[in-house]
Amino acid sequence: MSMNITRMNHAAVNVLGKVDEARAFYVDLLGLPEVPIQLPGMEPIRNSDLGFWLEKEGVQMHVIGRESMGEAPDPTQFHVSWFVEDIDAVAVELADRDVHNRTMGEGDHRIIWILDPSGNVVEFQQDPNIEVTQ
Repeated sequence: MSMNITRMNHAAVNVLGKVDEARAFYVDLLGLPEVPIQLPGMEPIRNSDLGFWLEKEGVQMHVIGRESMGEAPDPTQFHVSWFVEDIDAVAVELADRDVHNRTMGEGDHRIIWILDPSGNVVEFQQDPNIEVTQ
């Protein structure tokens, strides 16, 4: 079975202690548009001192400015996020294969992080453009 990835969601970098400098680099120098932070099922966040989000042509980059959460997979570290057709199916597949993961939220608003074989963080979110029927 595959995860049924539909498209790329975002990539993320951590700029701890340098959020203002990173904003000047990515927004002012590179000219990338800043957008509100939008976590599934939550209100948009603007002007956070914990980082910011950029978006270009439907793909986002999260510029994170917070301390490590410590335990792997750590979503505050560099990661790539993919939208999937059915986040519930991904959760079942990971459980069936006994893949360690970190989960935040519930149902379609869930975010799941795992590690690839080299220790890189990979994130999955429900594709908001796909209606899941139970």
